[in-house]
Amino acid sequence: MKDFKHPLFDEVLFFNKLGSTSSKAERLINSNTANGNFLCMAGEQTSGRGRGKNSWLSPTGGIWLTAALYGFNFQSNITIFTGICIHKTLSELFPSISDKLKIKWPNDIYLDNKKLCGILSSNLTGRKYHLIGIGLNTNIGELDERMAPNATSLQIELGKLVDNEKLLAIIFDNFASALPDFVEGKLDVKYFNQHSLLKGHQIELNTDFDIFRGKAKGIDKNGALLIELKPGMIQPFYAGSIISWTQ
Repeated sequence: MKDFKHPLFDEVLFFNKLGSTSSKAERLINSNTANGNFLCMAGEQTSGRGRGKNSWLSPTGGIWLTAALYGFNFQSNITIFTGICIHKTLSELFPSISDKLKIKWPNDIYLDNKKLCGILSSNLTGRKYHLIGIGLNTNIGELDERMAPNATSLQIELGKLVDNEKLLAIIFDNFASALPDFVEGKLDVKYFNQHSLLKGHQIELNTDFDIFRGKAKGIDKNGALLIELKPGMIQPFYAGSIISWTQ
């Protein structure tokens, strides 16, 4: 992965070990060390960021990166868009597991009801940068249940190693191909809803202000989660954490 290149990025920076690729990317931007679109990658993360205060176990063998995109004005949810691109790529490359791959709002890919990939995005408004962090469990033969509860990897599920460089190249091929439409505000809502982990299930959503319970109805064109709080009353939620859902 040290020599990975992709036309979407002006520069690819690889580090054997980092605390967090997202933190490193922010430092590079704020110090004017990196310019244009760039990719910050690590062979291993010691303090990988998860959603909220969660951490992400990031041992050697997985894909740990932050993509920094400059000057874009996104009209809808870049995290959802990235998740769709990753799901499409995994389904394309590994058809034997495609039926078990699901997208969990707002930022995860699940495989057979276990977390496979996490996505985080942030916006450095003053610097005109969007940061997209991706953690994908690929060539990890064993995951500590205490450190990574309910998680899995491609190696565990497929019983073999995968080509990280090929996988990443196709992810960004699909990302770059769909990006112009996304910039125009077009999100593939139909695809997401077809492969949603939560749609049709009773869920609990924590918005930090309150906890809402109801049936997940998919997402809208902006990537908001639609919840039927009571019969006929559907409300969109743009942020929050899923506490639980019925299997």
